[in-house]
Parts: sequence; structure tokens; C-alpha cells
Amino acid sequence: MQVSSKAEDAPTAERPDLYASAEQELFSLIALTARAKRELAARLDSRLTPGYLPVLGMILRSQRITQSEICEHLLVDKAALSRMITKLEQLALVKREVDPEDRRVFHLLPTELAVERWHECFQGWRTELRSRMTNWDNEDLSALIDLLSRLNLEIKSL
Repeated sequence: MQVSSKAEDAPTAERPDLYASAEQELFSLIALTARAKRELAARLDSRLTPGYLPVLGMILRSQRITQSEICEHLLVDKAALSRMITKLEQLALVKREVDPEDRRVFHLLPTELAVERWHECFQGWRTELRSRMTNWDNEDLSALIDLLSRLNLEIKSL
């Protein structure tokens, strides 16, 4: 499926219904994503809110990251992130390690418990999502990937 990105294909004024439909679908996806994040956070630990998922996810993916790197990537306030990290430590999901070269810097590392819980929570979600797409052919899945990737790039440039 080839998707054109040329602005001259159809001026904005000529397709307001299409834009409105696309916006509605995007808002629906955002709402569904918010609900899924709430449920996943609760599965990880009932004391977590959805805002913890991207933070813990970055720590798990990187295996070793500083708070400054998380703040820069997620655009999170340093004080808010510090409170989140403290809570993640209290829940035994994250541990801090002092940088031997600069004792003012802490590296954040996931605990085994975090790895286990993350895998358990997301494996069920992935299995459910994939089961809903088993009837999709490869072309449809590839088109979805391409369009979501393109949309992400467009949104990042806002």
C-alpha cells in the first residue's frame, strides 16, 4: 500500500470530513491507550499510576540510565521524576547505583522483580492484542506499521 504525503494531493479545505474522521479515530486511540496504561500500571502494582510506565519502561530498556537522561527524553520535571524514582525504589522495582566517576550522578537500574512483573503484565497484553490481529494479512499489518510510524514522525515535529 503506497501512501502519498504530498500536500497538493488534496488541499485541507477540500477534505474536512476526512480530517475530522482521522482526528476522531486518533482521539479514540488516545483514550484506549490511556485506559490500557491505567490497567497495566495497576497490574504492575496497585500503587502505580500510568505516568510510571514510560519511566520504568525506559529503565528496563536501557538497563542503566540517569535521571537527567529520562528527564530529557520524556520531558519530565526533575522533581516529579525524583518522586517517581523514590516510589519505584520503595516498591523494589528500581535501584540506584552511584557513578564511580562522578559521585553526584546516580544510575537507575531495574530490579529482577521489575523485569518479571513487566514481562508478566505486557505478555498478557501482547497476546491479547496479537489474537485480535490474527485475521489481518501481512499487507494490512505493514500498512498499519508504516502509517503509525509516519504519524509518530509528524506528531514529533509539532
